[in-house]
Amino acid sequence: MPTWSSLSRALAAVALVPTLALAAPKPEPTGAEKKPGAARETARPSKHYAIEQFMKTTLIRGASFSPDEQRVLYSSNQTGIYNVFSAPAKGGKPTQLTRSTTDSTFAVGYFPKDERILFTRDQGGNELHHLYVRTPDGQEKDLTPGDKHRAVFFGWSQDESAFYVLTNERDERFMDLYRYDAKSFERKLLYQNESGLDVGDVSPDEKWLSLDQTNTTADSDVFLLNVATKERKHLSAHKGIASWSSATFDPTSSALYLITDEGTEFSRAVRYVLATGKMEEVEKTDWDVMYTYFSKNWA
Repeated sequence: MPTWSSLSRALAAVALVPTLALAAPKPEPTGAEKKPGAARETARPSKHYAIEQFMKTTLIRGASFSPDEQRVLYSSNQTGIYNVFSAPAKGGKPTQLTRSTTDSTFAVGYFPKDERILFTRDQGGNELHHLYVRTPDGQEKDLTPGDKHRAVFFGWSQDESAFYVLTNERDERFMDLYRYDAKSFERKLLYQNESGLDVGDVSPDEKWLSLDQTNTTADSDVFLLNVATKERKHLSAHKGIASWSSATFDPTSSALYLITDEGTEFSRAVRYVLATGKMEEVEKTDWDVMYTYFSKNWA
């Protein structure tokens, strides 16, 4: 009878044979075994770039068309800091419209009916952006003057005779909503924010505002505000965790469209009918509906 030590050596040898076989390199194919184009590729060295080349990259953002659609307005940092440029829509050399060397300047867009433009600018990088207007002759005017507040463009009225601006000049904690006349720049307060709600949308007839309230990263609510009476209605009362956000009013100011995931796995579009107070389903799919809006001509 073999001893345990000799039996162990025998078993070890048997176990080692297949291990060595697996570890052995595969022989190179020869003759007919070789396939066309099977030659080993030579590693291509990576290309190196100097920091000067990286710093010369140019960023462009915020493109929009002029009223006649002949020019495109955009922002670029090609001068070392963001400025506003205009270029022919068919291609060609751009024209620099602002020439700041210290303040980041970003294009908002052309006025709907003339060549004036709106843009935002901070002061030396403090990120307290103000809203400016520039006339075709190069004159600039700060529409939201002051030192310790910021302003945000919030869109045009339906008839394009006015535009909306959010600013925290009254109270640095909250953004109030103003309506600016497009010709005189006289402004009217539409919403004085006393509770930290975010303005979601303005109805085309300017009689209603939607207000969004963020509770947590997953839970939120929507309110409807009557601009004249200041009456506020909670549209999204719910139990548990649910996301609600306002999307847009319809062109006739008869309904507010919202996005919600209450009771469903995916976000969907619903609408609140102002006349009846009824919430109606609009669009529900097997993926998230992220937003909804109407085209400019309502088609």
